[in-house]
Amino acid sequence: MTDTRPPLVSVLVPAYKRADTIVAAVRSALDQTWTNLEVVVVDDHSEDGTERALAEIDDDRVTLLTHETNRGGNAARRTAIEASRGEFLAFLDADDLWLPTKVEKQVAALEAGGPTAGLSYTWYDLRYPDGRLEAGRRPTASGVRALELLQANVIGTFSCVMVRREVVDTVGTPDPGLPSCQDWEFYLRVNEEWSIECVPEVLVHYWRDDSDVHRISASAAKVSAGHREVYARIVDRLSTLPPSEATAGHRYFLEIFGNHADVGGVARVMTHLPVRHLTAADVRFAAHMAVRAARKSAAAAHARRRAGR
Repeated sequence: MTDTRPPLVSVLVPAYKRADTIVAAVRSALDQTWTNLEVVVVDDHSEDGTERALAEIDDDRVTLLTHETNRGGNAARRTAIEASRGEFLAFLDADDLWLPTKVEKQVAALEAGGPTAGLSYTWYDLRYPDGRLEAGRRPTASGVRALELLQANVIGTFSCVMVRREVVDTVGTPDPGLPSCQDWEFYLRVNEEWSIECVPEVLVHYWRDDSDVHRISASAAKVSAGHREVYARIVDRLSTLPPSEATAGHRYFLEIFGNHADVGGVARVMTHLPVRHLTAADVRFAAHMAVRAARKSAAAAHARRRAGR
């Protein structure tokens, strides 16, 4: 019998050029032990057969919306949120997979946490094109203003996350203007007022294909620009932490900028380091990241010049 109840959980699936993975992703949501859900897919102007691929799924819990132009993942998530009806909103990227009990356990975690529990997340494993799995993050951050979340995006991919609709109504949707770190910036906003709840179990298989040119991680410029935005938004909060904890946060950004050839980003972080409390190892690390950024930047400039010949 068809479940006629309003969905308690809305699964939000932004899709861009994922016709080869979208069906498996959506089926992993429909095959959950928690059945009172809807799946809202937003095709962000893929033009790759996403709509045709989804036509093979015969389930009235699935809704497909389309963008007439490519607007980005968070714009697609916003469209899905606006069209959804659930009390809980669960994000699922179009190339990731959920294990069958994910939704059930996340709803239970949020309900057990009470009305101030705004976001629950699970652990994930990395899934590669050759089929192998590799352990991903295993964080345990919880509560309001979790220290670990200031120091790095310990939660990781949107596909691990479920939030109350009330949270989005209060803090807003994920920011479509950010070139990267859209997930981390959203989690930080949520965690300002709401507690986060960890479900300490691998319930997501996160697709990892480093050769995919459509992934944000393939663009050093986007990765660096997004981290610059997040750093600007949290640097004042970092300065309120104990020196060792603040330094750990700054070191994370130093490494990101160093690895992505962002000399200016490294310089910006170095101006905010708690100088009086730095160890010799901290100083060496900062200098190493500055040199790495400079070398990578020079190598990229050289490659551009050769390509322009």
